[in-house]
Amino acid sequence: MCLALLAYVTGMAIYFVPRNQEMSPTEKTVTVIVAYALVVALWFAMQYREKMRHKREDKE
Repeated sequence: MCLALLAYVTGMAIYFVPRNQEMSPTEKTVTVIVAYALVVALWFAMQYREKMRHKREDKE
């Protein structure tokens, strides 16, 4: 899931961000960085959740 989201964010950054003339370059950069940060945070959250699931299964 994170890989698909990463591909989507990259595609949007490559295709739409340069074409948007209403945003300043700083806003464009911040938007892309925040999007990538959210994908990374989601990946870490999913890894943590998977680790907790394995711990729970090992206890049983």
